[in-house]
Amino acid sequence: MTAQIVPIAAPAPSGDDGALRAAVTELHALMTLDPILGAQAARAYFVLNPIAKARIAAAIDPSGRGHRRSPAAYALVAYDFPFALLQLQATASQLSPDRAKAVVSRSAGLQGQALQAAAAASSLSALPAPAFDAAALKSAFFPSTQETVIQLFRLELDRP
Repeated sequence: MTAQIVPIAAPAPSGDDGALRAAVTELHALMTLDPILGAQAARAYFVLNPIAKARIAAAIDPSGRGHRRSPAAYALVAYDFPFALLQLQATASQLSPDRAKAVVSRSAGLQGQALQAAAAASSLSALPAPAFDAAALKSAFFPSTQETVIQLFRLELDRP
């Protein structure tokens, strides 16, 4: 299955764009380093575009009334559960299907903690969104994939 990329116009640069983009690039690099060359079931999508951020804000609060100032960026953490199960079956075939699903679910849950730790190492703070419409985010950003949005973070540059 191939992913569909949803085109969104590039935003006009602002004062902190360079520092924000550098920090997000470093965060992305930290998130993709893993023992199997980036072939992980978790994927982090970084959203800096104002139009795309508005789509995310609508998925957090569909009424449009409850959110405060938009963050500098968002990080969507999506998890490809079928891919993770396939990886696990290839390496740990002795696990029962129920046990394999439990392991994969725990692995998905750890990805947000990994993103937060990597963000702290990249001069960013990553605050989790307490509630969001995962289906709305999936259909808005990557409708043709197997991924499930599992976590959403508000990213801000840490100020010295």
